[in-house]
Amino acid sequence: MYNYIKGIILTLVVFIGLSAAAQKKQVAKFQQIINEAVKKAYPASVRMWGFDVQQQQRTSAQFSGVVVSADGYILTAAHTILPGKNYKVFFPDGRECIAIALGKIENKATPGIPDVGMMKITDKGNWPFAEMGYSASLVKNEPCISISYPESLNQTFPTLRLGSVAEVKNKYGFIRSTCKMEPGDSGGPLFDYHGRVIGLHSAIDVSEDMNFEIPVDLYRRYHTALNSEILYTAFPKEEDSVKTDPLRSVIEKENKQKTLHPVFETPALKNSTFLIKSTVKGKIQEIEATLINVETANGDKKQFLLSKSTMVGEHPQIAGNGLNSPLNLLTRDKENDLVLLQSSEKLAGGVDLDSASDENNKMEMGRFLYTLAHNGKVITSILSSSLFNLPKISNMPYLGAMVVYNSSPAQFSLIKEGSPAEKAGIKVGDELISINGKPITKANEFAPEMMKYWADDELTFEWAKDSVKVKKSIKLDGRVQPAFNHPAEKFEGGKSERRDGFDHIFAHDAAIKASACGSPVFDWEGNFYGINIARFSRTSVICITTSALRKFINAYLNK
Repeated sequence: MYNYIKGIILTLVVFIGLSAAAQKKQVAKFQQIINEAVKKAYPASVRMWGFDVQQQQRTSAQFSGVVVSADGYILTAAHTILPGKNYKVFFPDGRECIAIALGKIENKATPGIPDVGMMKITDKGNWPFAEMGYSASLVKNEPCISISYPESLNQTFPTLRLGSVAEVKNKYGFIRSTCKMEPGDSGGPLFDYHGRVIGLHSAIDVSEDMNFEIPVDLYRRYHTALNSEILYTAFPKEEDSVKTDPLRSVIEKENKQKTLHPVFETPALKNSTFLIKSTVKGKIQEIEATLINVETANGDKKQFLLSKSTMVGEHPQIAGNGLNSPLNLLTRDKENDLVLLQSSEKLAGGVDLDSASDENNKMEMGRFLYTLAHNGKVITSILSSSLFNLPKISNMPYLGAMVVYNSSPAQFSLIKEGSPAEKAGIKVGDELISINGKPITKANEFAPEMMKYWADDELTFEWAKDSVKVKKSIKLDGRVQPAFNHPAEKFEGGKSERRDGFDHIFAHDAAIKASACGSPVFDWEGNFYGINIARFSRTSVICITTSALRKFINAYLNK
């Protein structure tokens, strides 16, 4: 009997081992398929804006599109263009050119539908282009890829998102996909897993899986009509034939196989993420933190918890994982919004930072990633970008005063009511002398000096009031962010309050809440990529890399 049970157990172990190996092979194969599709699609995905060729000036907000022929036909959304107007086109490889808007279709009876627009590059050249697919051959739950340019990130390269076809055709005639969109993505391409254009980004609803795409077959059907610079308020009478997709049967067959729908097995790494709580500005705040193991130069082993500094305040403690342990706050890094904490007791698990390779060896756009929450929940995503810098814009500190243009010495103007400047007694006409001991002799030195600081920093300002010098310590405020009613601003959990002013970061498309920042990011081979530092927007989560984390910890250890 014992041998019989033992045999069953061994059989189960072998079966589970073979199943896990099969799952890994499926994930690896799917990764290869997506990589090949991105390779085909990426070079033709373009960023655009209106452009006055006489004045050499930008005339509109940015939007996205895709080049679908070597001679430069571009597909985009009708709501982004005006027939006969010029637009500047930017390719991912750095090339630039001018295009003219041709026809677009916007039915009077159904505003925003079908939203079909076409353009043509006017400069001579042999342009990168993507193959057009067939929206009629789409299969529900088929994998799809978005490559476009969200305006909020304002980068010269597009970002990547992975999803699936949620509806082949909804009641308005649109494809619905789970590839998240936001302003700036309009007109951008949706690709199938063969790297072919199957739709163009048109609109979104509040839910993150409500993204609506213009079917590519409409561009095939009305290609001839769209060659004229005409605004069609109804579907054109002239129609082209739309052939049958030669890959239709292949797509139907492949979508029944596990290769396109692999099971992402739960990672074996445990206890790498902890929930911590603290008091921030009088309120209890919860945030995730990553447990890091390091070995010092003299061989001592150390443990730290890394998290998002602006979300960690007074009296931090572990609040999850069955623990209630107080934490010591060791140091902060305002530039990277990092905080280093330490528990008085040894914690099991964690990420070995010494064995983690730097990101330059693995920063492959399109790589499958996952975020591991403190409760063991796994959130899948895809690496959306290469490494980039994100300037400080929304998180510039607020003094509430400006200086007169070109004044020397710098003279204050426009003091905002209720601002730190007004509360300190600064008046219009007062002359600025220094900031934190740094002399300010002319107006153009004021903004660059202020850019060095953050909200809640306390600075010493010196200024002259009626020839009398005044020196005061002033605490800077954060800027009040404008409220928008756009669906892109209403995703669950919202944006992180501190979300820009970072260098050497990357983006991925995980749907995590702002309170889930501080959590670790891995690929499906178990490589540690860094920690989530900000939910930047509907489409993007920003991550601090392993090299930045290593630099931060080493700076503390070497003090």
